[in-house]
Amino acid sequence: MITPNSLNPPSAWNRLANPVTGICSGIKVDLEPVLLVAHPDDETIGASGCMGRLRNPTVVFLTDGAPRDPGLRSPRATGSRARYARLRHDEAIAALALAGVITDRILFLGGVDQEAIHEIALLAERFASLLAQIQPDIVITHSYEGGHPDHDAAALVVAVSNRMLARQGKTTPEVLEMTSYHLRDGKCVTGEFLPRDWGQASAEEELAIQLSPEEQVRKEQMLSAYISQQVVLARFSIGLERLRPAPAYDFTSAPHPGKLWYESLGWPMTGERWREIAAGFLADFEENPCA
Repeated sequence: MITPNSLNPPSAWNRLANPVTGICSGIKVDLEPVLLVAHPDDETIGASGCMGRLRNPTVVFLTDGAPRDPGLRSPRATGSRARYARLRHDEAIAALALAGVITDRILFLGGVDQEAIHEIALLAERFASLLAQIQPDIVITHSYEGGHPDHDAAALVVAVSNRMLARQGKTTPEVLEMTSYHLRDGKCVTGEFLPRDWGQASAEEELAIQLSPEEQVRKEQMLSAYISQQVVLARFSIGLERLRPAPAYDFTSAPHPGKLWYESLGWPMTGERWREIAAGFLADFEENPCA
């Protein structure tokens, strides 16, 4: 359940949505973004073109992309979890170099793939500290859609980090969402937000950003840099990206009716358990005004 932020769009959003000078015009927009994404490759899937049209992007990874369970890793992965995490790290550095993102602006919060919700308090504190230091104009992250438990955790981390900054009297960046994937009509849907009739924001609040031929080539090159992920990356298209203002989510309610995508995969985390952990964390956060 969400309450769409539609009546008073934020100022940065207005600048991005301007048809003449905004992000769809092809002109670089003078807004500094931080991207918080769950795993290495998520930034390329959802926002590689957007990064190139904004100023000095910083990319922050919630997790190292390496699950503890070897069965959940890429079939191309060999060796220890630490070795796989290093591979994911190196692939991210190589991919983002193609987008002109320097290594000083590529950061890892230290979460473990599949387990971000278990580390939510620490990850939110770390991200809030980064936001206070960088002071970006906008944050781009995942939507809460039940595609991956770590994607949903990223959305929660951003929401809580902004509340932490607000409690401290600090400026909070506007929060935007990119698309990832979710379950709809029994299949995995990529590159689209959840439908409006599922309680999501309307299509009028979305920006559909058509990538230029040059941007599409760069996106293909960035995706190719993630050698270990080629099996899963084949499902994503490269021509279009979408942004919208992040709604005010109720993270204690399911993002949509029925089974979630990650539940359909038989992963250890369930939506019910994820929401139970999120509810406990949010209750503690509300009870501790110093957080």
